[in-house]
Amino acid sequence: MFADLPLLPPDALLGLTKLFNEDKRAVKIDLGVGVFRTLDGRTPILESVKRAEAKLLSAQTTKVYTPPEGAPGFADAIARLLLGEGHPAVADGRVFALQTPGGCGALRVGAELLKRAGAARVVAGAPTWANHQPLLAAAGLAVEMVPYYDAKTGGLFFDDFMSAVEKLGPKDVLLLHGGCHNPTGADLSPAQIDRVIAAAERHGFAPLVDFAYHGFAADLDADAFMAREIARRLPEALITYSCSKNFGLYRERVGALFLIGETRERVAAMRSQALSLARGNYSMPPAHGGSIVAEILQSSDLAALWKREVAEMAAQIRENRRLFVRTAGEMQFGERVAAIERQNGMFSMLPLSEAQVMAMRERYGVYMANTGRINLCGVNRMNVEYLCNGLKDVLRS
Repeated sequence: MFADLPLLPPDALLGLTKLFNEDKRAVKIDLGVGVFRTLDGRTPILESVKRAEAKLLSAQTTKVYTPPEGAPGFADAIARLLLGEGHPAVADGRVFALQTPGGCGALRVGAELLKRAGAARVVAGAPTWANHQPLLAAAGLAVEMVPYYDAKTGGLFFDDFMSAVEKLGPKDVLLLHGGCHNPTGADLSPAQIDRVIAAAERHGFAPLVDFAYHGFAADLDADAFMAREIARRLPEALITYSCSKNFGLYRERVGALFLIGETRERVAAMRSQALSLARGNYSMPPAHGGSIVAEILQSSDLAALWKREVAEMAAQIRENRRLFVRTAGEMQFGERVAAIERQNGMFSMLPLSEAQVMAMRERYGVYMANTGRINLCGVNRMNVEYLCNGLKDVLRS
């Protein structure tokens, strides 16, 4: 049966960690892995998570299955976090949320739901997260890339992007990043978000919003602007949510899929279809991580602690950006990377060719995606001069 299956190459991004670990040089830098890191290179368990986990374990009496919607309390808590208290779409019964195995699980169920609903294509700004295209394509959706990121300025080709958006129709889907764009860090402004939503109101296409870094741009409320406005103004949308970064629950695989429909009846049909798809994919999500999130968000003390921890992580990322751009300026190539300070979240793109990326790896032990995407969490005061010296050399050559 399997004799004719070809051997596939390893995932390029996941393979970076293996290459980095195999590198025996004393000085090396990992800018590839997509996790938050402290200044000393750790990805710790949040204190709020430790306390919630301890409470859960002390009270837990069974390991029976959870409902396919997820851990008790999770969906309501994550909906209040993302959409805010008293959101009109929630009050009107137009929103249903279910827990999924990570943001990828939400994207897969959402993609299959869109396919069942007859979606013609998904349009995304280029570049987008490396796993978007294969994940959506695996659900049978055609993915079309349109202009978005201007590599020369570090900003957006917004007029070109809107030109493509204005051509979308009722059976089209527009993939949007909820904030902290991966891989570029270049986000839509509130005014630009308003224009995109207005286009959806006119043309009837449905947004699919991937929200993976809530709280890592400005703050939890400001970062939720796109999601809240879409749910308020549009009759239909899907929002996927990941708890990997802002709760530090990477390996626990905690995510959510938000279904937004025009009426309660429409949402009921969407809910039934999504739960059917979940049953055919993974049956029910793992309970542990979802229970941790619910415990945190339902406790005023733990929620306050968690919000402080998210704010601290976001502040460190912003400081890493400033540090990198300032050091590059001191080495006379600051103009090449100045936009990084204006961007948001963990990721940005360096103006490097693939050959220059390989040169950074071979000469300096600096590991990043072949596209030049870097995780700013890998930059700190101990390595920034070494990193910038290498970049200056490679950019010059």
